[in-house]
Amino acid sequence: MNEPEIGPASESEVRAYAARRWPDEAGRRLYVHLATTSRGVFVGRDAGEPVGIAFAHDLEGESFVSELFVEPSFRKAGLGRALLRAATRDGNDLALAALVDANDIATLAFCARSGIGLNVPVLQLSGAIPKEDALLPTAAGDYRFATLPIDSRPQPTIIGVLGTIDREVRGVERESDHRFFAEHACGTLLLLEDEPVGYVYVWPDGRVGPIAAASAAYVRQFLAFALVAMRRNYGASWCTLMVPGSNVRVLRAAMRIGLKVERSYIFAADAPAADVARYVGFHPLAF
Repeated sequence: MNEPEIGPASESEVRAYAARRWPDEAGRRLYVHLATTSRGVFVGRDAGEPVGIAFAHDLEGESFVSELFVEPSFRKAGLGRALLRAATRDGNDLALAALVDANDIATLAFCARSGIGLNVPVLQLSGAIPKEDALLPTAAGDYRFATLPIDSRPQPTIIGVLGTIDREVRGVERESDHRFFAEHACGTLLLLEDEPVGYVYVWPDGRVGPIAAASAAYVRQFLAFALVAMRRNYGASWCTLMVPGSNVRVLRAAMRIGLKVERSYIFAADAPAADVARYVGFHPLAF
């Protein structure tokens, strides 16, 4: 049997994998966006039929592997490693990162063989959003934050501010991400004494995040603010968010309001992981 051939993916192949891998509309839209803004999407084809796909989303200093999938019958033959090399072929100077399913033994083994460290557990939490009057005391909290909406077409100055926050909290800048977030979600920049100290996004499908805070002391208030914003902007009663295991303040607050662990991931990288104790992610494709 001939080995699958690797080459650039067509738009139809990307959309077909998006529909197969993410049945919800928001997930498909994000999948296609990340594929479109990546350095290239590559598929492995056997007799012309796609049997695997990979693409990496480049941030400043990091190549985040949003997708690496091989059909089960073609695994353990090196196709996954070949697709990964193709998707990151020009990124030797970038750290390689991904969010991987903590229960997928094959993927964990692949990371280990590829020199990608399993750095930080990430818990996907879901549950009913408490009523607004129960959230407002926490949202008010100890600090009096001013708010500034992140426009659907954010100005360069706002993008620069968000980049500064991201470098400190997430470890990398993500300008193209913020432009997508601002277009499809409701974003808010939070300020303390006129100094930007974080941001919050909430989504029509009930996803919360990303959230980034300049200080761990702010994260509980930011979470409560996000849940209030979710109710007010979208009339939502249910939410989902992705919390690093090191963000104990948000984890504890989320458990107290009744959110449950739905799934577990690991933030994997071949470089020292950023301190994400002041961060909340929103989706496995982009974290």
